[in-house]
Amino acid sequence: MSDDRLKAEHIGTESLTEKAVGRLRMSLYGLVNLPTSIVGLPIALYIPAFYSQNLGLSLALVGTLIALSRLTDVVTDPAIGIASDRWLTRFGRRKPWMAFGMPLKLLALWMLFVPDSSFAVNVWRFMGGDAINNLYLFVWISLLYLGFTLMDLPYRAWGAELSPDYDERSKVTGWREAFGYGGTLMALTIPLIMSIGFGLPGAENALFAVAAVVMVTLPLLTMPALLWVRELPPRSAPQARVHWRRGLKIVWGNGPYRRLVISFLFLVIAVSMTASLSFFFVASVMGETFDRYAIFILAYYLSSSAAIPAWLAISRRIGKHKTVVIGILWLSLWSAFIPLLGPGDYWVFFAVMMLKGSAVGALVFLPASMAADVVDLDTLRTGEQRTGLYFSLWGMVNKAAVALGVFIATNAVVLFGFDPTLDENTATAKLALACLYSIIPAALACVALPLLWKYPLSRDRQERMRRHIERRDRRRAAGYAAETEPGAGTSQDS
Repeated sequence: MSDDRLKAEHIGTESLTEKAVGRLRMSLYGLVNLPTSIVGLPIALYIPAFYSQNLGLSLALVGTLIALSRLTDVVTDPAIGIASDRWLTRFGRRKPWMAFGMPLKLLALWMLFVPDSSFAVNVWRFMGGDAINNLYLFVWISLLYLGFTLMDLPYRAWGAELSPDYDERSKVTGWREAFGYGGTLMALTIPLIMSIGFGLPGAENALFAVAAVVMVTLPLLTMPALLWVRELPPRSAPQARVHWRRGLKIVWGNGPYRRLVISFLFLVIAVSMTASLSFFFVASVMGETFDRYAIFILAYYLSSSAAIPAWLAISRRIGKHKTVVIGILWLSLWSAFIPLLGPGDYWVFFAVMMLKGSAVGALVFLPASMAADVVDLDTLRTGEQRTGLYFSLWGMVNKAAVALGVFIATNAVVLFGFDPTLDENTATAKLALACLYSIIPAALACVALPLLWKYPLSRDRQERMRRHIERRDRRRAAGYAAETEPGAGTSQDS
């Protein structure tokens, strides 16, 4: 294909007259996030408990290895983000990466979640390993996160490009996160079914069942989007090649994005700390069984999912950034009560956590929608569309924050004397666990408040940017069309 045809195709008038995304496309796109989210939560909830309690690894070391496994993202995320921005194929820029990443993600998932299966044992022996040890955990969680990068980073960049509209972007991310919560609820329901329905409680059985479900649902629910949801063409000229370090400098130089990324870092650390300690808190502080824990976690994430429409309505009225601020304050309010509770207060704890959980949705999907708006600012300034690069840094921060949250939480509770293998921990260890589960995450989330309250990209400004971009793209499209007409460039200048 000639350069002129590429230019006309990538900056043509089609990119200027996008139709509304529509519920069918939103739902097919969002469905991809369901099996991905089935995987995400058990890593925080069950992997630390399983590898420390069942397999005998140190809890602090497990948290450290999970954090260290994210170091490779410093290289892989920007490389894949930039490549997915540049790699133009007949199937789109984002879809091929998702298709390539799926087999790796499924293999690493099974190896990490079901390490004592004959398949996992044989694969590990083939690779030269001889036991399920620290190296085993590090290798397979690192490869699982690489599979996540290959699939999830292009997927989220694709979602940011489905619509240029300020409010419709929130709908796209809202649908995606709603299906994500559906996956989270499945991740919580599956262990409950294993425990109550089949009499197989515990982290080991929960991880096996989750892995089996994802092996089926990930390809089944991803393929419809890859086949039937069209990618929009880029809204800018083909990009000049930029080294990934230079690309990250460009992205980090975007003031609103930098403010948003820092806020998102603290929000995700807070949510990750709570998730990684929830099992230990319910079992050790509340003195409850695994069945009660599974029921509580299921209800907690149901409340998060159910509240998403309310947060969407609020964001349409007062803007996305102020809505996230309200969500942080709401989460912090209910977090303050958690250390006051103990055995016998389960239902009070249950009610408080439902109210707290209703804030989580606002802290997850609205920042992602805001990140898509920031890409418009870069496109307006530079004339290029670097969505993949922007979301590579977004993905790096998200995964690093999750790992950092797990690392801080697991190492801090051990520092205060908490031991997950003991039937009864000291009062000091329990209090530290309660504070690290609730008060400290809420305080970290509040770091984002001043950054978000004065966040500069409002609906009005985003709409003005969009109009400027569309006018510029029309001029470009008209110029390329004139260049490619027969005889173009042969007439005399007037």
